[in-house]
Amino acid sequence: MYAKSVDCKQTAQKLISMLEKQEQSAFVIGYAGATKMIMAKHAFNPVSKLNYFNTGKKLLNKAISKDNNNVELLFLRYATQVSAPSILGYNNHIEADKTQVLKGLSNDKLDEQLATTIISFMKQQKLTPKEKQQLTDLAK
Repeated sequence: MYAKSVDCKQTAQKLISMLEKQEQSAFVIGYAGATKMIMAKHAFNPVSKLNYFNTGKKLLNKAISKDNNNVELLFLRYATQVSAPSILGYNNHIEADKTQVLKGLSNDKLDEQLATTIISFMKQQKLTPKEKQQLTDLAK
């Protein structure tokens, strides 16, 4: 649902509603925050856009502070930061998150579908030759 919420406001709203009913683990808080930041894309009013984004940012950062080794949460923050307009100033963790995500991809416990999604996304980003090689090796 999260991936579909990028292009569909109703899916994003439904996902937020579902997440608010769940136990508030770091994982749930992180996805709620990331989805609220996606809602900023769907909002028309600039004030609403900023409110969604800032609320989501706080939630996602709170989730990561609760579980700072969670590759999926770090990936959500990384993906959001590289996609967010630079005027928002949400870019302080890009390099650290990228490093942690790339390191976490070699974890055998990582869900295969998630790993494939992360690798696909990361291949589209600005990477060093070493980082590109690491992704190529992992994709095999």
